[in-house]
Amino acid sequence: MTKLGSLEKRVEKLEEQIASLMNKTPPTIEITPHTKSQHHKTKKHHISKKHSKTDKHAKTHKKRKINKYFQMMLAAKKAGKPSFVYNGHTYKGTKHPRLGMVYKK
Repeated sequence: MTKLGSLEKRVEKLEEQIASLMNKTPPTIEITPHTKSQHHKTKKHHISKKHSKTDKHAKTHKKRKINKYFQMMLAAKKAGKPSFVYNGHTYKGTKHPRLGMVYKK
């Protein structure tokens, strides 16, 4: 355990540090208004709706192919099959009120 004398010395030092900090005045912070050159918003950051990136992407974007599992699952769902086999695994379906059929291994 720590000796009481050493603890008392540490407490005295800490009290002195607190007293010296209390006597100091806090530094003053000068707030200057923004000028046009300092302003962070520029015309480059503002994109109008006519020239947005999503519109350009939507025009050139093609739909992705559905993977083989999904093709088989959708076919089974449309036909109302209780199960289907894909890649050696049998997926059994349970009826769902909103989704129709939900298939699990």
